[in-house]
Amino acid sequence: MEVQTNKEENKLLLISHVADPDGITPVILAKFTFDTFDTLLLNPKEVDEKLKENIDKYEEIHIVDLPVSEEMAKEIDEKEEWKNKVKLFDHHHGNLYLNNYSFAKVIDEENGRKESGTSVYYNYLTTISDNEFLCKNSTKGLVNQVRIIDTYDFKTEEDQKAHNIDALFSILGRQNYIDYYYNYIKEEDEFKYRKQDLFLIKLEQDKMNNYIEKREEEMLKTELDGYKVGIVYAERYRSDLGHHLAQKYPDLDFVMIINISTSISFRGENKVDLSVYTKKYNGGGHKNAAGCPLPPNLLQNITKLIFKDIKIEEEK
Repeated sequence: MEVQTNKEENKLLLISHVADPDGITPVILAKFTFDTFDTLLLNPKEVDEKLKENIDKYEEIHIVDLPVSEEMAKEIDEKEEWKNKVKLFDHHHGNLYLNNYSFAKVIDEENGRKESGTSVYYNYLTTISDNEFLCKNSTKGLVNQVRIIDTYDFKTEEDQKAHNIDALFSILGRQNYIDYYYNYIKEEDEFKYRKQDLFLIKLEQDKMNNYIEKREEEMLKTELDGYKVGIVYAERYRSDLGHHLAQKYPDLDFVMIINISTSISFRGENKVDLSVYTKKYNGGGHKNAAGCPLPPNLLQNITKLIFKDIKIEEEK
């Protein structure tokens, strides 16, 4: 996603994850903290390239819920000007090695609580700003809902309500989600799901349940690298689908959810450290939830497999 620019003289660039509430909510938090900034929403494999393109254009760059490669981290660390302007906030277990670099803060779990990109970034922002909206209970509630659903840190029945934030995000889309909760925090003192929210959430959950049921029927069971694996092709609700299947089929070591347009998600139940396993496929993440990019030219290769005689123009 290209840079969203507010003013030409912006000095701060916020780079965050494009995929879910944990990547998008930091934009809302930044809107309460900084007068103006630019936003760049990316997938993990895009970060190094886009950072290099923009690093000399800004005085400060915040990277949230995303890693840089070790090669990029070393390059930043070797250049004093870059090291002083880049701040990275993440929570993925597979990226803990970045804590070896002074510009990065990666917290997977702290004091028995799993952290998310949003919560790590929020804690930082509260140390540099006393903005009244940033400190409201409605803001803290939103941050915690995002943290719970992103890490599946469900400890109480009340925590299960965090599924609702995913449902609303799916309905609203990125920009409407930002606008909705930016105004919500201004209007509400405490976090709660409004009556109209609950109506939309019910519709979305019914759609999700039907979708998961159909994808479950299509799941392939196979062996990969010595593990028993369930494979599903799906474009929506990948976290809920993956966790549902991993819990329902204890005979599987883990589940792979393949979205042929974007990436591959992995979900498990403490049998395999997926943050380690997915490194084989240039991925990473957490022990029970990880991901990796698709192979290059996958869509072209699939098309050629279906249509043997097709001729596809090479990209310029």
